[in-house]
Amino acid sequence: MKSQFVIILLIAGLNIPVYLELYKHALKSKATWFKVVITCLFWGVAIVTQNIAAFGGILYLYLAFYRHIRKEENDDVDIWHINASDSLRAVFMTVLGRIGIGMIHFIYIIILVKIVKYNIQLQDIINYYSEAKLIFKIFLAFEIVLVAPVVEEYVFRYFLYDKILAPKMPLFFAALFSAALFTIVHFNIAGIPTFFGLGLLCTYLYQKKGYWAAVIVHSASNLISLLFI
Repeated sequence: MKSQFVIILLIAGLNIPVYLELYKHALKSKATWFKVVITCLFWGVAIVTQNIAAFGGILYLYLAFYRHIRKEENDDVDIWHINASDSLRAVFMTVLGRIGIGMIHFIYIIILVKIVKYNIQLQDIINYYSEAKLIFKIFLAFEIVLVAPVVEEYVFRYFLYDKILAPKMPLFFAALFSAALFTIVHFNIAGIPTFFGLGLLCTYLYQKKGYWAAVIVHSASNLISLLFI
């Protein structure tokens, strides 16, 4: 089980980037009382649910601001828009990517178990899902397949990779760093190849096709994992 300190770090990491964007686009010009109410509401929900507040904030930002943004002449990718054919390509790339990652992961697990003698532990959410009643399984499936990809791709690809790292270093190193941090926050040694590979794949799709392509890849990958569970 994760310590309280780690949980606090997760809540902060997943929600601060979204809150900063909400403040910039929706709160900065509002009355003080309105800022206080929305801020308390946002962080109250964030503390209780970890990522539902961020999920709602991202959807609001997209509907109110991001979807109206159009690509500038010097931009390579229109990151907030995606068409049906690119969505299908993203799903296809997810399947191919998971096959390749799965092969690497299989070898990694053999090394981990046979040579390192590591006792593999499943992620907490997998244990919760396996033991949960049907109604809670539905809620967890929504969390795994929709909420987590939307929030994590916003934090790790849009905010960390695109806004913080990419302007300061070569894209290759920015991709490696963001994928490594994405892997670390999942706190699962046995899943390192899968999380790192998924992080790189999502970064590649983000760079080529934008935010929603990365979300689709992440969501499809999580769905594949859920089906195996």
